[in-house]
Amino acid sequence: MQIQHRQPREDQGQRSRASARLLLDLARTHEATEPERARVLVQQARALARADGDHVGEAESLYRLASLAHYDGQPGDAFALAVEARDFAMTHDVPLVMAWSLNLIGLVHTNSGNHSEGLACCLQALDCYRGTDHRVDEGNMLNTIAAIYHELGDTDRAIVNYEAAMTANAQLNRPDFDAITLANVASLRAERGEFDVAVEIGERALELCRLHAPGFLPEVLASLAGAYNGRGDGASARTLLDAALAMLDASSISFDDAVRASVEVAYGRVEMASGEHRAAVEHLDHALGLATVIGAKPIALSAHGLLADCHKALGDFERAVRHLEEKFELNQRIFNEGTDIRIRTLQIAHEAEEARQQAEILRLRTSELEGLVEGRTTELEQFQMEALERLAILGEFRDTDTGEHTVRVGDMCADIAHLLDLDPVWSERLRLAARLHDIGKVAIPDSILLKPGPLTPAEFEIMKTHTTVGARILSGSNSPLVRLAEEVALNHHERWDGTGYPNALGGNDVPIAGRICAVADVFDALTSERVYKRAWSVEDAVRYIERAAGTQFDPAVVAAFMRIASERFSVVFDADESR
Repeated sequence: MQIQHRQPREDQGQRSRASARLLLDLARTHEATEPERARVLVQQARALARADGDHVGEAESLYRLASLAHYDGQPGDAFALAVEARDFAMTHDVPLVMAWSLNLIGLVHTNSGNHSEGLACCLQALDCYRGTDHRVDEGNMLNTIAAIYHELGDTDRAIVNYEAAMTANAQLNRPDFDAITLANVASLRAERGEFDVAVEIGERALELCRLHAPGFLPEVLASLAGAYNGRGDGASARTLLDAALAMLDASSISFDDAVRASVEVAYGRVEMASGEHRAAVEHLDHALGLATVIGAKPIALSAHGLLADCHKALGDFERAVRHLEEKFELNQRIFNEGTDIRIRTLQIAHEAEEARQQAEILRLRTSELEGLVEGRTTELEQFQMEALERLAILGEFRDTDTGEHTVRVGDMCADIAHLLDLDPVWSERLRLAARLHDIGKVAIPDSILLKPGPLTPAEFEIMKTHTTVGARILSGSNSPLVRLAEEVALNHHERWDGTGYPNALGGNDVPIAGRICAVADVFDALTSERVYKRAWSVEDAVRYIERAAGTQFDPAVVAAFMRIASERFSVVFDADESR
């Protein structure tokens, strides 16, 4: 009787799981043409799966909602849902959905300009995926990783991963995937100036695409046209692009407007190479209009830059300047979106750490150890600082290849504070808080943070935002230590003479923590090697600090620093020089 009683329940659960699976499969058929209907179907599938305790179905539903948001141009929603899907899949041991979610998180990071974070997520996704018995998506994941390396300018690693993607596709007999990968390789070879090889690979991609992936034909035709254009064969390039535009006009396949915009940009490049700048403007204006309507910011960015060059060549400098200004504004918006994604990542990590701390407090209380909670307050604050410090060191690894800069600055700040006879408890708190002075650098794009040459004025304006972003990351805490860290992050680039940033404070209006960190940070930065400079000698750095007293730095702070330099580094100055 028990078996007969339980069997109908199992059948009901199987029917519910089958219904959730059916809804998810049905949603996929509507993703491209009716995304809203697809979203409703996925939400229904999620509700069914949750009611039945179907963790696999619920995890996949979350991922599908994230994917729909991503393709609908909503990176913030896509990121939040993908993180939720990743965490749910991790908790309930659904590794396949975890891999998909990590890959999507990587894509959102990459599209927001956060290539380092994107690459890390996609590599983690691939590693997780290879732990499953699923093999259909490995080539696509490798292709994405290769594309990120391509964006980072590491063409050697990009080619290695493209070749690995081809190998994975071969095992699946997926010539449609091969067509896409070959087209990417052709574009990469063309960028390297290897135009003959690019044409050869692009023709192979085109042949495969015609047979197995007609939905990608316009993009492959545009890619091959770029290779022919680089080789100086504008006629062949135009023929290919005309075919792509004709296909977009007449095909029964529904193509995204972004595809047409990309083809128009490619046509504009061909006309520019031939000196036909008026014809190029026509194609680029069309591309820009489409990109603006659909919110395709990278395409619009390229179009603005090319239009500026065209109008300059035509002598229309007013329009050229206008397009450059619009390109700058658009680039700023893209940067801000990337910053928001970075900050959301930090907030999620910080919230997870806080949740862990609350769980620890609850454990103490439920174990009748409430008397120890007060004694553990410092330890819990240290847990919080450790989580934040790991994020700060992340930024330093990108900038300096070491996290020791943060520790050295913190130690120097504490030593200066003690010499200034500041409160000993506060001075030791500053030792830890000052380690987070550059936490805002996690929001600075690699292209700026790791630039080997001098920054442009526009790039420097972006670099300056690491102070306000850092304060934003650290804001809202009840911890005195984190509040002090927020103060340091915001003020460590203010100057004694009032010409610093972000708020142009001066003199004693700059909090003492900021004035102290300004000296410690500059000294350590001067004596450290960066991608854009060699390390100064200790003697030269100390002389710089001394001479900047009363302009860049608080004279009292510099005096304390000079005592430390004399004792620690045996730097000796004569009377004339010390003045």
